[in-house]
Amino acid sequence: MITPISGVFLILIAVLSYFVLMKVFQTDFTNKRKRLSSFLQEEQKQKENKITEWLEKRGINHYVNPSHMIQSAQKCGVHITKQSYISTFLLGTALGVVVMLVYFKPVIFLMPVSIVGGFIATNMRLHNIKKNFIQELDSKLAVYMSSVATAMGTFSNTKDALNSVLPLLEFPVKEDLEEALLKLQDGKSIKYSFDEMNKKYEQKQVKLFHEQLDVVARAGSGDIESLRTIASKMKSKEVRRRRLKTAHRQSFKAWRTFAFLCLSAPFLFLLASTDNYFLVMNHFISSIVFGITFLLIFITYRKLEQLELYDPTNDQKVDLS
Repeated sequence: MITPISGVFLILIAVLSYFVLMKVFQTDFTNKRKRLSSFLQEEQKQKENKITEWLEKRGINHYVNPSHMIQSAQKCGVHITKQSYISTFLLGTALGVVVMLVYFKPVIFLMPVSIVGGFIATNMRLHNIKKNFIQELDSKLAVYMSSVATAMGTFSNTKDALNSVLPLLEFPVKEDLEEALLKLQDGKSIKYSFDEMNKKYEQKQVKLFHEQLDVVARAGSGDIESLRTIASKMKSKEVRRRRLKTAHRQSFKAWRTFAFLCLSAPFLFLLASTDNYFLVMNHFISSIVFGITFLLIFITYRKLEQLELYDPTNDQKVDLS
């Protein structure tokens, strides 16, 4: 027979058992939810990695990845904030919308394509940053080499000579020389200390200059003629780069004229007859013609961009004679 006291105990045991079971089930459910969440996050990361890999293989990632643009600009000494990037992107997208409204009325349902204008605008901005950086870099390297060559004839110690030219240098050469000096002060060789700098710059003169600097330092002589010769070659390279810049400026001028004539052609119909203008602009064939026109304009611009950054003097052999 169950007494009232034993009944109370049974109820307490039942309640406690209920809470224990609920806790166990809740813990198990929480663990399962965490595992599921972790699995979903991992799956999402794998999808993102696959997309990134696909874009990388086709050389598209560095055109559409905001992080790539910001990091590339920083390497050139220009700091681009996220807000600045977004502003450039939105401006380009807005221009893309205008282009769609003016030139592609029959296929206005393709309006989302105007986002391409944002990517084009950001990449044009990055190109201008790279162009200015490269055009100034030869001049900065020429100053660096000529200054070090002169200092090596004045100071008997290589470290003192390199320290003396630091105030004359600018970004990024100054930072690279400071890193090399830290390695030299740690007892590393000149070859090892300047290895990173040699790999960083495409100019063949940089590596050759440091090799000759190592030879002069090892010999302990004041014969710096080889250093002066390489510095002179670097100066000549800078002059040729400036001449190429003038030639490229003329090429871009011709490209702008070509683009203007192509895009203003339909407005000739507007001068002749408003009805003819709307008849042409509202026809599907006109969208195909303008699509091909914009594609040719863009391809031509890309070729000019590549030529603007290409340095033909890099293919020449550096002679010390």
